Amino acid sequence: MTYITAEQMLRVVKWGRRWMKGENRMLSGIILAGGITSGIRGGMKSLYPLEGETLIERQIRLMKQLCDEIIVVTNSPRSYLHCVPPQVRIVSDYKPGSGPLGGMAAGLSLAQQPFAWIVGCDMPYLSPDAAKWMMKRLLPGTDAVWASDLNGIYPLHGVYDCRCAPQLTSMVDAGKTSLRDLPYAVAWEEVTEGECRQMGFGFDFVTKLGRRLEAEPATM
Repeated sequence: MTYITAEQMLRVVKWGRRWMKGENRMLSGIILAGGITSGIRGGMKSLYPLEGETLIERQIRLMKQLCDEIIVVTNSPRSYLHCVPPQVRIVSDYKPGSGPLGGMAAGLSLAQQPFAWIVGCDMPYLSPDAAKWMMKRLLPGTDAVWASDLNGIYPLHGVYDCRCAPQLTSMVDAGKTSLRDLPYAVAWEEVTEGECRQMGFGFDFVTKLGRRLEAEPATM
């Protein structure tokens, strides 16, 4: 059980009031775009055309509804220069080949806001409303809030406290680069599928495009 002080609780209440008014969102959006190996037939899922725009353009548009800045983490930055707005930051992985945890460590370390909404580059159904709800659940003492169902947990499309970046960096340095290791390194809370549906978010936001461009669960 996590205990918080009266001072911390007061800070949460004040922050919550600002959030409800749309002030001081304090949230960075981080897209883990990977590299050429993240693609389909040698391409890149994030550049796949979808309803008149590329997948990454769609993600940026949706994340802008909630985030003060957008960061794209990739090992192939030149591939995105033609489709990413100039105000979007493009950064490299913490270590090449370090998988999603390396990208998360880089994004969290470089984020200009204290909290971050992190998604995979192959997730077409992002939900700003679901991310906003997760943000409200990110209380002091919690590093991350992500979705869960009977199949498992979904660390991507999760909201994180950027202060957990050192934990992720240490994991990568120790050779642990799989998302399966993440729940053992951070303090996290879950938002269940039933809760999401009850709130009206649905649960499509946890799906990703497979190599055949079909939606499939993004669970661990």
